[in-house]
Amino acid sequence: MGALFVVVRRVALGCVGLAVPGDTLEDKLRVLESHEMWLELANDGIDEKRLRGILGILPSFKTSIESVQAYLQHDLRMLSAKDRDRKTAVRHVEKTIKIASAVGAQNVVAVATYGKPTVKNPREKCIEIFRHFGELGAEFNVVISIEPLGRNRTTFLPSVSEVCSLIHDVGSDHVRLMADTMHIHANGENVAETIGEYVTEIMELQLRDTNSTPPGQGSIDFGPVLKVVREKFRGLTCLEYQPGSDQQADFTRALEVTKVISVAR
Repeated sequence: MGALFVVVRRVALGCVGLAVPGDTLEDKLRVLESHEMWLELANDGIDEKRLRGILGILPSFKTSIESVQAYLQHDLRMLSAKDRDRKTAVRHVEKTIKIASAVGAQNVVAVATYGKPTVKNPREKCIEIFRHFGELGAEFNVVISIEPLGRNRTTFLPSVSEVCSLIHDVGSDHVRLMADTMHIHANGENVAETIGEYVTEIMELQLRDTNSTPPGQGSIDFGPVLKVVREKFRGLTCLEYQPGSDQQADFTRALEVTKVISVAR
């Protein structure tokens, strides 16, 4: 499986673009560069012109893009009964893989589906689709990580264990597991123990607190979580939360809570 054969490029802590202070991509890259962090880019409909702009900006900064979210999957349905809907969702992930390769990212964050699948035999269809993504990932040297969304966001394989089982059935070195602390907690599971159990399977770990707040502002005890990350985790670690009215204060607080990761690496 991928946990044995895919080598992850070790990097410091990352942050999803929406949580980084700044109005422009240049502003955000400047902030991340000052903290020696990397960027997780969201493919929210990036076209060729915008991609060229991103590629033109990146050489001016030491900050790298290590992961790209297939962000439109929030609204697209890859396990819809409608063939047109499935094809649109698949094309979005395919494009995200190609964007990730173009910007030098290691990883693409994808999901099986939000809500309830309506296609017949959704598990079999999901395996078929992600085997296709694995082949494309091998071609473009990108890993596709499947994010378990939790029971409050999907009825289909909401837990880490269920998605991990699916990934084993996909059987591709370029399809891995992604984990999000908020979703694990929302499922009623112990976050640190779950991460520890699947630590060798996880390509990317997103850190956020309950209600999508920055670490340290919700109900999750990040002490044990960060201990597991610091001592055992070798994948990508990324801040991923919805900033409040004071974006800079949220970012600063999140860094204070998670600084042990950067110090250790």
